[in-house]
Amino acid sequence: ERAVRSLKPQLGVDDGAIRRALERGDRLDFEDTALYREVFALAERAEGRALPRAVLPGIKLESPKITRDLTTAWFANRVANRWRQCMAR
Repeated sequence: ERAVRSLKPQLGVDDGAIRRALERGDRLDFEDTALYREVFALAERAEGRALPRAVLPGIKLESPKITRDLTTAWFANRVANRWRQCMAR
């Protein structure tokens, strides 16, 4: 919360709005808050490009049974693709 408040002048959001938005941080509708949108807009202006909203972690999976280089991101994508294929049937 302190980190977000340090950006208050650039964000144009008051302390109350920051608190209310952060209290929604564990809910899906957090992405609908002005704070979420403004923080990303500020970061994208600073970076000069669109930034990803979510990134799958690429943690390497290791096991005696795994012979290829696999990551958690690969596994999540594989599950999502198989689910889509199943639902398309």
